[in-house]
Amino acid sequence: MARTDKSLEPFLNEQIGDESIGIKVQPISEVGAGSNRAVVTVTDTAAQITIGAGKKNMEIYNQGDNDAYYGGSGVTTSTGIPIFAGQTKQFLKVQSDFNIYVIRAAGETAVLRIVEFE
Repeated sequence: MARTDKSLEPFLNEQIGDESIGIKVQPISEVGAGSNRAVVTVTDTAAQITIGAGKKNMEIYNQGDNDAYYGGSGVTTSTGIPIFAGQTKQFLKVQSDFNIYVIRAAGETAVLRIVEFE
């Protein structure tokens, strides 16, 4: 039985004869694992991040080169908890009114990628 696909994705597209033996891949949005994805650029003005309706978990990845800091509405770089560049922070089993504020030192920015899930 010859395999017809020799690409870099052999598990997704392999066939034996007329029958596909590849793995079926479902997009995340179809299985409900993650949603409400966002990218936030953090500056020296505190930005509020809230959890979406029906979501209970949030993951924030600091994609930028600079550290970001999170805390309550009065957060500063001195009082906030750092999310270091390249670090991921998870907030699990949060309440429906969950919100945090993120900030960055003056003259710098940090880029955060955020995903919420059930």
